[in-house]
Amino acid sequence: MIRRLLFTAVLIATAGAARAADRGALEEHLMRLSISAVTLGRTPADAPVHVVVGLGWRDRAALDQLVRDLADPQSPRYQRYLTPRQFERRFAPRAAQVISVTRFLRAAGLQVAEVSRSHLLVTAVGRAERVEQALATKLVEVLDDGRRHTVTSTRPALPAELGARVVAVGAGVALHPMQSAPRGPIDLPLDPTTVARLYAFDDLYAAGVTGNRSRASTIAIATAFAFDSADLQRFWSAMGIGRTLDSVELIPVAGKSGSEGPSADRLETTLDVEWSTAMAPDARVLVYAATDAMAPTFLRAYDRIVSDNRAAVMTTSWGRCEADYPASFLAQVDAVFARAAAQGITVIAAAGDHGAYECTEQDAPSVNFPASHPYVLAVGGTSLRPAGTGVDEVAWPDSGGGVSGLYAAPAWQMVADKKRAMADVALNADPGSGYVAYYQGGPTVLGGTSAGAPIWAALVALINQSRAAAGRAPLGLAAPMLCEVGLATGLDPAPLVDIIAGDNGAFAAGPGYDYPTGWGVPRAVDLAQTLSTWTPPANGHGGTALLVPLTPVGLDGEHSARLRFERRCLSTSLDLQVRRLPPGTYTLAVDGAPVASFAPDARGCAMLTLSGVDLRGRRVTVRAAGGKLLFSSDPGADPSPTATPAPSLQVHAELISTGVMADARGSVDYRATAGRAQLTLRASGLAEGTYEVRLAADSIGTLSVRAAAATAQFDSMGANGQPLQTTTRCKPVIVLRNGVSYLRSATDALSPGQCGR
Repeated sequence: MIRRLLFTAVLIATAGAARAADRGALEEHLMRLSISAVTLGRTPADAPVHVVVGLGWRDRAALDQLVRDLADPQSPRYQRYLTPRQFERRFAPRAAQVISVTRFLRAAGLQVAEVSRSHLLVTAVGRAERVEQALATKLVEVLDDGRRHTVTSTRPALPAELGARVVAVGAGVALHPMQSAPRGPIDLPLDPTTVARLYAFDDLYAAGVTGNRSRASTIAIATAFAFDSADLQRFWSAMGIGRTLDSVELIPVAGKSGSEGPSADRLETTLDVEWSTAMAPDARVLVYAATDAMAPTFLRAYDRIVSDNRAAVMTTSWGRCEADYPASFLAQVDAVFARAAAQGITVIAAAGDHGAYECTEQDAPSVNFPASHPYVLAVGGTSLRPAGTGVDEVAWPDSGGGVSGLYAAPAWQMVADKKRAMADVALNADPGSGYVAYYQGGPTVLGGTSAGAPIWAALVALINQSRAAAGRAPLGLAAPMLCEVGLATGLDPAPLVDIIAGDNGAFAAGPGYDYPTGWGVPRAVDLAQTLSTWTPPANGHGGTALLVPLTPVGLDGEHSARLRFERRCLSTSLDLQVRRLPPGTYTLAVDGAPVASFAPDARGCAMLTLSGVDLRGRRVTVRAAGGKLLFSSDPGADPSPTATPAPSLQVHAELISTGVMADARGSVDYRATAGRAQLTLRASGLAEGTYEVRLAADSIGTLSVRAAAATAQFDSMGANGQPLQTTTRCKPVIVLRNGVSYLRSATDALSPGQCGR
């Protein structure tokens, strides 16, 4: 990935803001659908039509805060997950609301077919004309992906007093399996033994970590259509896996057997079951198999898995372009995934197999859902290639990955995008080095990110077993802790192997986090060991740092306050220094809410250090007793005739080697005062010569290296004596020569309120 925005201020919302906003009337959805669908006309008045009505959780803001606390190692609620009963008592819809919804539907002439165990979904069926009257909409028939669907041509609605939403009318959109067949000869077909060696599962097995029948290491697969048990037994026999069929349970969803439908549609389920059972050879696997691949049916499968709470790991390899789903459906899935996080269930999904352009009819980069949801661990793809006597990995060109158009960036996201960035991790997905599967009686080879998702699910099941042996709870929401591992130093060997080459059509892999491969691919034994014994540092050191002078308000120049904010994933550290204050008690507040009090010493100086306080996009103030404002990070927000101009800004960020010269390193310091910006670059460990310095794609000058070290300064009023045509703030710094990058910004320095996208 080309790292974005070195000096960046983004208003990154907490995961509570990660719900999709309502994107307007469903006419827009129908327009998107019509790109690949043919409208057949009005739905016949007497045609049976299914309706799914969704209710919401009570106190959703508290639920999102709970999810964040459960994932934060510094929170007293860290990984103290709720049981289903505890969750329902606190958040489930009240019985009176469910009764009101069912009464309305029956009064409208619809038959209530099911109220989900969670009380989150009410499914009803009725004649099309009655559905139209009840929901104040019009129904039409479309042909999409060879299937006939009923959709709404105007936005359906329920009475506001019900407090419910129409999730789906008719079948909705179809989800697609994210698998790919080889396009030519197979270079390196993979069996479980080879994969175990490549990703160090074999060392876990040698330590006795193979899965067990506990909830923590049980895997639930959300899929459409069943599998043939004879195929599964042939696969186990051929691969030397000593399993029996009683270790895999088929659970039908929205149908009698979960096995209807064309046999070809069972291939994805077969791949998921075979490889999850192979890589966690003693773990229990629950297959929640729906009778079709339509979005409402998958919603029922997700909800059933989370309500049953029999598995601490859930995986799915089905999805499609996130823009194709109605907003009401996305909101309901969001509710299910929030409950999963509260109950400690790790949700895993394939990132997609259309590269950076999951919405294939669009020219702009786009991503796949459900992988784009912030509460989901998105698995991207890599390609294996020969390297000496072994293999190396690069980003797979077809790996999904990019920036969501719907979901706000979760609190633990380290890249500067205001929206959710994905993938989170990766695994081989190239069909050219695909995975052996047994299907319809014989072997076949498949690739795609849908192979990586069940293998990562197996790994999380093994990690949970290892954590349980160490007295720890299941991993739960995995992305925050994997972010910590990805940024950690001193873990040797690295539990996550960084992928630094290749791209997915719009985004390149590079040092650290990148869109196609996230934090990298696992070394299973080291990742399990780390996540079972290691605790991240309690401060934000090792991530991003920002030094912001606080502006005096109504004070003379002798008084000063300086604030340093550091962040790494969910860990934060705030250091406040003040001088020449009169005796008394003072309060530090964030967005007006007091977070700490302090008193200066006899010299009027004080130092305050806090962790767990997030300043991104927020206003910091210092007030005296009585509420008088003394310092502010945003003086313009507090009317005062004595308010001074906006404070100067100072940011420091490290440069790291791209791997061409392993010992290369450097730093950049950015200063902005009175409209003038200055950037100072220092580098060492480079070969002598002249290097180009770029801010993103803009060349701003050269760096002359002598005796392996160099310093250069670039000024917004003239870079190396020439006028600078681009802003120096909010851009990644890259040092290169002859088109080869040697140094680049190691991380994004987050600067609250200073810049954004």
